[in-house]
Amino acid sequence: MAIVVNCVLSVMVMLLAITTAHADMGLAPLRQVLTAEHPRAAFTVSNASEHIMDGRVTWVDLSATDIGYAPATPTARAEMSAAPYLMVSPAQFRLKPGERMLVDVWIKDGVTIPNGEKRSHLLIETEASRTPIRKASNSGLQIDVGLGISAPVMLRNGGEAKAKITETKLLRDDAGLLMLETTIEPRGTVSTFGRMLVRFTPKGAPTRELGRRENVAGFIDATERKVTIPFGFVALDAGELELRYEGDAEFDGVLFDRRVFDIAPPK
Repeated sequence: MAIVVNCVLSVMVMLLAITTAHADMGLAPLRQVLTAEHPRAAFTVSNASEHIMDGRVTWVDLSATDIGYAPATPTARAEMSAAPYLMVSPAQFRLKPGERMLVDVWIKDGVTIPNGEKRSHLLIETEASRTPIRKASNSGLQIDVGLGISAPVMLRNGGEAKAKITETKLLRDDAGLLMLETTIEPRGTVSTFGRMLVRFTPKGAPTRELGRRENVAGFIDATERKVTIPFGFVALDAGELELRYEGDAEFDGVLFDRRVFDIAPPK
């Protein structure tokens, strides 16, 4: 006898893959920025599953936290929401397996773009589709999975992107391997975007890269953003460790901040 489980999985990331349900929906790029000079942009929605995907496109307002997003409060929504200034099309769609389509977003005609930055998240939601899951027992499982995926859309008019690297420490994961944990503090009037890069120069040896984290955003509505970069080994020799927050996309070539640390020889 099959057991039917109804659930909705809403993951606020740019690419979503539910392995247990064998369903896959893609949304690219990771983000979009609209300005008076660039008032229109597009996202690509793709259906990599084996079933027809019926979906709808809406806006959702999310507040940035130190590790991700949380639903925006009414106060935060009133301060930050870009949705009142934007349009999106189509509002609904159907994709066959393997198909993809464009979702256009643009600034409404005739609106006055406020100074600084507003942000809303383009939300793609699909209707639940039933997928069988095998079990070791004679009973089967069926799961109804609705997919949700979102990407931020920033509306900008002027402003400056700044960020500082603050609390930084070396930690160990559960396997005893080294990792770096650091914090970015947004200091500007618009959000930052880029990568965290860790380089190490042992005494008397060439510099090498220890790790990096791409797609690091410092949103202005969060007081800080925590970033963890795993190294995959147990110890560092004596030398100099450099941590960089480098810009990407519209901030390509910008160095937001840089910190250098002396590493003592292992005991």
